[in-house]
Amino acid sequence: MRRARTLLFVWPAALALGQPYDLLLKGGHVIDPANNIDGIRDVAIAGGKIARVAADIPASETRRAVDVQRLYVTPGLIDLHTHVYLKGRASTVVADDVLPHGTTTIVDAGVSGWKNFDDFKATIIDRAQVRILALLNIVGSGMNDDQSKENNVADMDPRATAAKISQYPSILVGVKTAHFSLPGWAAVEHAIEAGRIANKPVMLDSSIYSNSGRNTRDKVLKQMRPGDIHTHMFNDHQLELLNRFTGKVQPWMWEARKRGVLFDVGHGAGGFLWPVAQAAISQGFLPDTIGTDLHPGSIVMLQASVPNTISKLMNLGMSLQDGILRATVNPAKAIGRYPELATLSAGAIADVAVLELDSGVFSFIDSMKKKLTGTKKLECVMTLRDGKVLFDRDGRMVQASSDTARLAPLPTYSREESRAEEGSTIYDLVLKQGRVIDPGNKRYGRYDIAINRNKIVKIAKWLPLAHARLAVDASEYYVTPGLIDVNANVNFIDSTSGVQPDQHSLPYGVTTLADPKATQAVIRRSRTQVLPVGVQTRINGLISSGMNRQNVLAEQASMTRALSLRLNEGVPLTEVVEGATVRPARAIGREDLGVLREGAAADIAMFEIQQGDFALVDQNHRRLSAKAKIVCVMTIRNGDVVWDVHGLSIREWTQAGRYTSYR
Repeated sequence: MRRARTLLFVWPAALALGQPYDLLLKGGHVIDPANNIDGIRDVAIAGGKIARVAADIPASETRRAVDVQRLYVTPGLIDLHTHVYLKGRASTVVADDVLPHGTTTIVDAGVSGWKNFDDFKATIIDRAQVRILALLNIVGSGMNDDQSKENNVADMDPRATAAKISQYPSILVGVKTAHFSLPGWAAVEHAIEAGRIANKPVMLDSSIYSNSGRNTRDKVLKQMRPGDIHTHMFNDHQLELLNRFTGKVQPWMWEARKRGVLFDVGHGAGGFLWPVAQAAISQGFLPDTIGTDLHPGSIVMLQASVPNTISKLMNLGMSLQDGILRATVNPAKAIGRYPELATLSAGAIADVAVLELDSGVFSFIDSMKKKLTGTKKLECVMTLRDGKVLFDRDGRMVQASSDTARLAPLPTYSREESRAEEGSTIYDLVLKQGRVIDPGNKRYGRYDIAINRNKIVKIAKWLPLAHARLAVDASEYYVTPGLIDVNANVNFIDSTSGVQPDQHSLPYGVTTLADPKATQAVIRRSRTQVLPVGVQTRINGLISSGMNRQNVLAEQASMTRALSLRLNEGVPLTEVVEGATVRPARAIGREDLGVLREGAAADIAMFEIQQGDFALVDQNHRRLSAKAKIVCVMTIRNGDVVWDVHGLSIREWTQAGRYTSYR
């Protein structure tokens, strides 16, 4: 076993000060594949650089020391496959939303082409806090909501693409082709020619179907060069990573790997299937890089962040160390940015992720919305970019509040024993025996809630389980109307302060947002109901998030955080729910919202109350020692389950039968 190498170099610029370091991460388990470090170390930072990594650095030598014992400290994670050029297509996300996941560098995978890259740089890259690099699409105009426009071979100009790359060599790290649906190899050949001229790698999307005239074997052995990247490796769109009859990794995939072709996860909404990933990993065919293909279809329900994707792979047998390697050094090498990135070497850029590996029972969802129940989950606790703390989940960097948390007794409701007669109605979904808190109807107690299509069709003390196509046991949870947030900046397309509605509302039980500045483009792109209205009247006890792009990072601003703070002030849970449902509905003149009514749209939230010792950053940016927090476990918007953290509505993949996206 190789001995871990301890780095003793002290960054020179810091030595002029009495306390040479700006920040010391103390007592964490450092995993730094670049330097073969895998053990307990302190990490000192000065002037935005890594100053020293050693076994025991005195806290007296730093302006600020942060205890990270029992946590993992790694180089900032690198996501090789994202989509963040907001004007390029609707299927894009706000770049800085990756920062709470320990990701400090992302690569936009081909949303822009040479014709519109300058706009991408000016409107997104130059304004983001996360480092954004890009693969340039071989189609000059880039990706489009009308994917047929990506079939325009006349718009595929290798020389113009290479020229744009040479103009921005520090940002443009390669070429991308995707979504080409015509027969033949035109898009692939043009992309590889551009990569050859620019001396850059090419990332190839799938788009190999039965009618394409292409096949995966020729793609990876004849078309792709060493260093080119094959993404969506665990999907089943005729990519043939596995032999469908034997379950073995195809010999030509092993051969392609030997000749230097790289394999990227590219999770997305179609690129990660449990049976493919499990078979490949069990045979030792691990990914080279862990790109997420992050976009609106993968960021919420599938939770396709880098740590969550590593968690999925770990629960299939991959080690944490292998995961960190594939999210740091490997992608940095793939895009020619190593050792500038992906290392905790002295003098390196201080991009750092502090991660927590939890043990327990967790649900993970693949691209076919099938569940794997696992026992390991990796989550980000802190993210540093250029030495600056941009995300701090537990408020380690903020002053402690002098307030003392206090809790009102939580409501408990007994099960209803009487069972009324029920006719022959069949329900799409029934939430069974949830602890319903519905202040608008003064309905409190155990109820079954039945949904057909997008409507609530029945609320009763008891409904027959046999009448439900799908039944969810809600007996451990509180069931409320979908929350209404009337103070949120969601104008994310045309401003640098707006958040993207879905990923900052649906995982927190919010089904309706009100923002008077919300544009029609924002409304069209959101599954959340976005109303372009403001608060019409002042109402006491109204609860809202106040979220914008900055405070979702600095304070984890969300509705569940706001509710949790009120709960820790001693406000009864029923009143807390009223402040997030009935009262905001009244404030925006929409009293049809915020209640559970038969015949109304099925907008429903389900919560659990976790009790223990928690840290919450309050509205004064102080760390409150909380005794409870509210966690959303399921959100139903317009009849669809759009958030399900425990996979309560999803079947385990091993019990779901043979499934495939082959076509």
